[in-house]
Amino acid sequence: MRVLIVIISAVFSITLNAQRDWTGPTGNETLPNKLEGLERAIEVIHFPKQNDPIKIDNTYYWKHMTSILCKQSDITISEYGAYLFYDGKWNLRKSYPLKELDKTFGTKKQKMKQAEPYTWVKNWRVDNNLFGGWAMWYFIGKDSTGKTVCGYETINTTNNLLNK
Repeated sequence: MRVLIVIISAVFSITLNAQRDWTGPTGNETLPNKLEGLERAIEVIHFPKQNDPIKIDNTYYWKHMTSILCKQSDITISEYGAYLFYDGKWNLRKSYPLKELDKTFGTKKQKMKQAEPYTWVKNWRVDNNLFGGWAMWYFIGKDSTGKTVCGYETINTTNNLLNK
């Protein structure tokens, strides 16, 4: 019985994913609720913005880096993560634990100093399957006056394998 339930769950999951609309964003989509109405004071930059994978052994790597910067004031980050775009909207992929920000971006106690760039050099997407998609990284924090601000930027990961 347990095996039958696992098989039915797997088929159901595959069917749901097959019916998803994986068409990319046009730029006119509504922002996620948690970003709506917030001043965009944190610059977020992905390099490269369109990211093509390479294959090493049996794994695909979309190698890119992500940088954040605030020109206006110091900012203390209170939340960050990524959305994936499908079915015509941004869907939360993951909010990351704040302690990881210090480790990956090099901040101290999640604080960004004014005009200081912070970079996650190996913000790589890794998968055993070759498929493209769109993500949007976001950051929310408080500036030196206590105002809640944000930053976000999209990145396109393609299925254009570089080393065929």
